Amino acid sequence: MANGCLRIWLFVAMVVASLHVSAEPRFWTLTGVQFEDGAVATGYFSYDDATGTIANWNVRLSGGAGPFMPWTFVPGNSHEWPPAPAFAPDFYVYSYSPSLVPDFWWRSLIIRFLGPLDGGATAVRINVSSDDPMTVSLPGSNEFFENDYDGANVAFRVGRSRKVIAGSLMLTPVPPPVTIVQVDEFYHPGLRHYFITADAAEKQLLDTGAHSGWERTGESFKAYATGSRPDGSISPVCRYYGAPERGLDSHFFSAYAGECESVFVQLASQWLLESDNVFQINLPDVATGACPGGTIPVHRLWNQRVDSNHRYTASAAVRAQMIAAGYLAEGVVMCAVQ
Repeated sequence: MANGCLRIWLFVAMVVASLHVSAEPRFWTLTGVQFEDGAVATGYFSYDDATGTIANWNVRLSGGAGPFMPWTFVPGNSHEWPPAPAFAPDFYVYSYSPSLVPDFWWRSLIIRFLGPLDGGATAVRINVSSDDPMTVSLPGSNEFFENDYDGANVAFRVGRSRKVIAGSLMLTPVPPPVTIVQVDEFYHPGLRHYFITADAAEKQLLDTGAHSGWERTGESFKAYATGSRPDGSISPVCRYYGAPERGLDSHFFSAYAGECESVFVQLASQWLLESDNVFQINLPDVATGACPGGTIPVHRLWNQRVDSNHRYTASAAVRAQMIAAGYLAEGVVMCAVQ
């Protein structure tokens, strides 16, 4: 009798456990996703079919013609829209993007699917139809710029767009990992410039003299690798290279989407976008400037010279030293992993 009760209890526990597993969000990886202008999309998102919500995403788009600068959509710089499950199971996220296209405030990505994301199939094709009745103005799957205000009345308007022409989703058996990297600092005495990198191959080139004149300062901070699963305020860090012919020969980094856009639009002749995502990192609170728990402030300081160069440091002592040397403190711009 006791053994029979035990078997029943174990059976119930197994059923409950299986229900719990089936209810957990599933991760889907973008595979072979291509736009009509030749750009591609990579990355992944999690979808909870029980609630009809996209819980997490890290989708990276390569650049294209016109305003389509390379971009990585993560929860730290974008939002799901409209509130699920209104469009479930479509993937629809948007970033506030006021600089790239005049009068259009949002950069949006819609990916529609030709099957349920309930785990019944390990591969689901993306809808690339041109006659999808769900949205007449934006059939199928697209990236586009939109605005919900026409100056007088609320009215949804679509600006520049590019259509997805191929691709599918693959069910990912395990969640993507959270990967921490060390961002190391280098200094060039001849240029009097500072430089940071999380890339192991780039560090080796600097250490071995392939790019001559650089030496480690011993300063570093921790961040998340490109493609690492993002949570909270984690955002991609863009990197620009200042044209030597403009007297720069320097690099600029920012985790703020608006700042990355502004440089791309306003200073394109001086600063070349090398990457939209060299690593990922938390941002300070917009209102208070405070960093989230488990992180430490990263300060940005500017040399105030024509050959514009910034130093990024998590050290209060280094910050004080640079201010004493004439650098301008620009505040806390990132929050490093503690």
